[in-house]
Amino acid sequence: MQTAGFAIEPLRLTDATPDLRPPVVDGLVRRGETCNWIAAPKTGKTWMLYTLIGAMLRGKDWCGFPTRRGRVLIVDNELHRETGLQRLQKALQQARIPWEDVEDMVDVAWLRGQRAGLDDLEATVRQKERGEWSLIVLDAFYRFIPRGLDENSNSDMTQVMNHIDAIAAYADAAVVNVHHSTKGGQAGKDTMDVGAGAGAIGRATDSHVVFLRHEEEGCVTMRARCRSFAPPKPRVVEVDFVYPRTWVRDDLEPDALWVPEPPKRKKAEH
Repeated sequence: MQTAGFAIEPLRLTDATPDLRPPVVDGLVRRGETCNWIAAPKTGKTWMLYTLIGAMLRGKDWCGFPTRRGRVLIVDNELHRETGLQRLQKALQQARIPWEDVEDMVDVAWLRGQRAGLDDLEATVRQKERGEWSLIVLDAFYRFIPRGLDENSNSDMTQVMNHIDAIAAYADAAVVNVHHSTKGGQAGKDTMDVGAGAGAIGRATDSHVVFLRHEEEGCVTMRARCRSFAPPKPRVVEVDFVYPRTWVRDDLEPDALWVPEPPKRKKAEH
């Protein structure tokens, strides 16, 4: 099979340093980059993402990170449409965003029950003008993995992440993969080791954002590794599920993580 090759150019150190891509969330992710958004199940990672989207619709700070106002595409293959809409309405109404503004700024695809994958996502994105969205959310990542590929295989996940990179590059949008953590407590793990599956999932992205269960009920410690930003300081975030909102808890120590109790030993029978 004939291949097209790729372009190369000489490195000229006298050239002006190019500007970095515009931030979507300043300090975390830029247009054209990919980001993993990782937490254990039922710890509020989707709620936190919705509050981030609410901040983006107003161009306000989110948990200490400035955001750039921009349009958002949510591709949800995990929630039923009515459940997802109810959650989104609850979160964005709490942010006091008029619904007509939401309709102008947020597009949604509800894919649960459909066999839509990354090829379908790319085809959909290519129907729009480049730059249509600032942020594309894939919730949840594991359901976008093509049939026959293994989440624990580095070669398979490199292939998947390369495809997501191509989508981000064409769309000129930050693509956020909502992913799950490994089972059990995360205390003592490196930030890059929190996500489930092959290490390539973390290594191939530009930003790796993890939320670790804090010893304080209802709180998580947020840590991140970013390629194009200085490492942000860990911070504790409280998540209110009743009135969906998030805020930083400066009074809590980020390293005070929840540790599961060791299993009780059975008493020996005499």
